[in-house]
This record gives sequence, structure tokens and C-alpha cells, in this order.
Amino acid sequence: MRTHRRKVSGRNKAIGALVAAAVAGGGALLFTSTAQAASVGAAYTKTSEWSTGYTAQYVVTNNSGQPKADWTLEFDLPSGAKLGSLWNAESKTDGQHVTVTPPKWDTDGLRAGESVTVGFVVNGTADPTGCLVDDAACSTD
Repeated sequence: MRTHRRKVSGRNKAIGALVAAAVAGGGALLFTSTAQAASVGAAYTKTSEWSTGYTAQYVVTNNSGQPKADWTLEFDLPSGAKLGSLWNAESKTDGQHVTVTPPKWDTDGLRAGESVTVGFVVNGTADPTGCLVDDAACSTD
């Protein structure tokens, strides 16, 4: 008994290879996005400034898909700069190093996808450095 086999053209082989590569690449992108989204992030923005200081904020966002009761934001003020005030969170300053945690009254923490804006006033003109949120680098808007 003979079976009939169809020959696949070079063009169809190329199209098939392209589709397979796109599917594999899309899967890799999906895994990359999922890995990056599995944490709490923070983005810095300077909101206003004057000759001796400025106001700024970090927007802390829960990208983990799960509620996050605790998070820690840390940054360093430049030499000579001082934290004037900070709102929407608790803060501790050790020299130029500032550690920020959720406010004591916020017993729910951050729900999945939720953000909190931590605003502050700095007496000094340079931006903070070395920002980490839960030991991951922050971003700048």
C-alpha cells in the first residue's frame, strides 16, 4: 500500500519557522513580564522646587497580584540635605538615609494593583539617590 505524501515548499517551511519563533518569543516575553510584575515597585518624581528645596514623591505600587501588608522604601539624601516632612507613611532618618514604611493606621496594606503616594519636602536641591523598595531598585518618572 502506498501513501501519498505532499512535499512542503521552502516558502511554507520559512513561514512555519517564523510562526514557531513568534510563539516561543511571545512565551518568553510573557514569562519576563510575569517575573517583573511579581513585586512592589516605586517611581520617583520631583513635584515642585524653589531655590532652597523641593517637594517630591515616590509612588509605591503593588504589582505582585497579592495583598502586601508590609513594604519598605529606602533612599539617601545628598550631603547637607534634610528631610523637612513626609506624608502618607512612617519614616526614620539615620544620617542621610531615610527608611519609609506603611503608616501604622493602614492595617490593610497595599491590595494587588494598588498604589500609595509618599510625598515629602527636602531642604536642599539635589535629588535622593540609592532608592530601593523591598530591596529592588526604584524607577524615575
